[in-house]
Amino acid sequence: MIKKITPLLLIVCLFLISCSTDIEINTPALQAKIDGELFRSSIKKAIIYDDGTLVISGSEGDKSISFTTTSTGIGTYKTASQTLGKASFQKNQTKFISKNGETEGEVSITEIYNNEISGNFYFKNLKDDNGNPINFNNGWFYKLPLENGTIEEEVTQEINPCLLNASLTAMVNNTEMITDNHSANLFGVDDASILITATNETEEITIVFMANVAPGTYPLTGSGNYSASYEVQNDKSSALSGTLIITNHDIDTKCISGSFEFETRSGSQISEGFFDFGY
Repeated sequence: MIKKITPLLLIVCLFLISCSTDIEINTPALQAKIDGELFRSSIKKAIIYDDGTLVISGSEGDKSISFTTTSTGIGTYKTASQTLGKASFQKNQTKFISKNGETEGEVSITEIYNNEISGNFYFKNLKDDNGNPINFNNGWFYKLPLENGTIEEEVTQEINPCLLNASLTAMVNNTEMITDNHSANLFGVDDASILITATNETEEITIVFMANVAPGTYPLTGSGNYSASYEVQNDKSSALSGTLIITNHDIDTKCISGSFEFETRSGSQISEGFFDFGY
């Protein structure tokens, strides 16, 4: 009797395991290894927008991930061919985003069936505000229901002319540095500060000072309320010593200009620096 029952039980167990596996496999999923740590999202979405772009996103606790392709057709999308849009990963208040010319990535859409999308992806060298990198490996998404989204019309706002004409130049080790990407952002609530960032293809200068700064001369260091840094080829070094001169600051129009010079801890000499920004 025991010999006859055992095979029957085995068949029933195999049937139950098979059913259980099918249920798990057919559950929408989005996951990746982020710097070797498994991220599996409990909330996930795949949204098609009016312009044809696809945004896949997911979150779990204080972590979230998202990436964009230029269309929803089956195939491979790459950063090198500019068929991928922005990718990002956020943990707590730290956000890592893709950067043109620095981030390498690929998204493969392998199946679209019954209004559900599946595929795999990876991204290398997303960076936070301090230049720290992060990588996605072994990423995949499975049977995510496709939703329609609309791009909200942007609210027309008056553009600060100081933003349109933003500029920052400097001499780095006696060679002129001209920047082509600029930003000036407020951060902090109490004792807020302004962070100026200016970059070109290989270099970056950052300067931090108090948001209520008045025209005058201030010492620059590597951290604190008045600080600066210089980065070349992803090698960043903070200021050892230097000087910041604010020549004009109009808090009402949010326009600020000044000059600076500093020496970094790695020995780079930044001189004849000038900036004119809006924030």
